[in-house]
Amino acid sequence: MTAFIHRVYAGRVTLVCFDSDKKVTPVALVQKSVTYFNPPTDLDLDSLKSPSWILRPIDNQTVEELARSIANMGLLQPIVVRRRELEYEVVFGNHRVEACRRVGMKRIPAFIRDFNEDEVFLARISENLVRNSFVNPIEEARGYRMLIKNGWTINTVGRKIGKGDSYVCERLAMLDRLGRDLFAKAYTKKGHLTPSPFELLSRVGDTGRQKELAELVEKRRLSVRALEDILNGVPLPTKVTIEDNCGALFVRIPTEYAATMEVTAGQTVRMYARGRKLVLENTTHSKAHRKRRIRLPVAIPLRR
Repeated sequence: MTAFIHRVYAGRVTLVCFDSDKKVTPVALVQKSVTYFNPPTDLDLDSLKSPSWILRPIDNQTVEELARSIANMGLLQPIVVRRRELEYEVVFGNHRVEACRRVGMKRIPAFIRDFNEDEVFLARISENLVRNSFVNPIEEARGYRMLIKNGWTINTVGRKIGKGDSYVCERLAMLDRLGRDLFAKAYTKKGHLTPSPFELLSRVGDTGRQKELAELVEKRRLSVRALEDILNGVPLPTKVTIEDNCGALFVRIPTEYAATMEVTAGQTVRMYARGRKLVLENTTHSKAHRKRRIRLPVAIPLRR
């Protein structure tokens, strides 16, 4: 059984344990708190090399905040490294290493562990997912592909990182289905798009359509749900003019909205206010329309 450090607090260390023998059916990640008696080793910062697998790029703001904290309080949590010939490779704590360098430290406390490549990737991805940190989706997907080539199954990988099969499959799909431009954006984290929209866009077979939708999401700052609606054929929010007819106010329902709601002239619909929105619902009592009513309410913004 192999374990890696998850968190150090008040003299206790939280370990995440997993079976490193691939000949035995791997067990799911199990987290448990244990008292760790062996103290960390002080290592020369010059003996450390950057991780071989960069899942989380260095964020200067995070490093600056850590540097201020270390300058005032010292380093509260040791890093984790593995031996690589005459050097040590950082497994966890790349931001802490950079922050320590910026405050002028020469040595840093570290737990030294023996990891192979598969274990290093699993440890890093699990740590970042537990912390809910941004992870480069392309590098993450490449890591899953490496594990599968090394004999792991999608189900086993998902259990190791605490995710379902669909999560792993959607990440892998980005490698094969994203167009070149979107692939580059996903890798460099440029623009408004996060990994979730990239997963949805990878389902679109036409790379030109992928690019068009990506530009629309960035331009309008659309949510993941809004992008899902677009892929399901729901029309985009639109502006309409409130008209005056003999002292009464009315709006014209655009044709695409009427088609989506499956309403026709003369039909009765339900209208109510939700905040500053005027909502129209199709109240037809058929099962199909009830589903349509639940899934596709039409909201028309009222602007002064």
